[in-house]
Amino acid sequence: MRGYIGASVQTLTPELAEAMKFKGQPTGALVGEVTPKSPSEKAGMKTGDVITSVNGKKISDARELRLMIGSMAPGTKVQIEVNREGQSKNINVELAEMPPGEAEQGAETTPEESAQPEKATVFGGVAVADVTDDIRTALNLSKDVKGAVIAEINADSPAAKAGLREGDVIQEVNKQPVRNAKDLVAISKKLKPNEKILIRVWSQGRSGFVALEPK
Repeated sequence: MRGYIGASVQTLTPELAEAMKFKGQPTGALVGEVTPKSPSEKAGMKTGDVITSVNGKKISDARELRLMIGSMAPGTKVQIEVNREGQSKNINVELAEMPPGEAEQGAETTPEESAQPEKATVFGGVAVADVTDDIRTALNLSKDVKGAVIAEINADSPAAKAGLREGDVIQEVNKQPVRNAKDLVAISKKLKPNEKILIRVWSQGRSGFVALEPK
């Protein structure tokens, strides 16, 4: 029986910290997605929170958080400290039981070529399109995932180097929601040339953040 908080996390890298405008050299586990009706959601955790400690023990990366939570029994009450928009907050979470298959990564799928609608190019080498019903089915996307799907990506582009791939769905850019390809193009035109870009992306069954170095 392993403890579970119901949040998809990743390590806060220096690049992500810079893109999120954090001061100093913060470390921790960045929350990319909060599972509905999970202990995290009930406790008020939000996407973009950075978990910095559990019961007073410092968290330096996502792996440490997973090991610590997984080693505790369901029903345990834990105090989680998060950094939200630069402010420190304490959240009390009661752990649930790890659901079967939760630790597994989502299967990799690519949208079928036939389902490609109109494409637009952003971030110097990323062709994006609206999420059609065909693409939703091909990617096994739930109805609440909205955004612009990456239809093609130039292997040498900054986006590819940051880990983005075909079939990923861009949901937010610098915390601005992206509903479709048109939204993404409009937001990308307003970006400052030398600032790191913070992208929230749905990839392989879960949402997370990527820091993109502009060209």
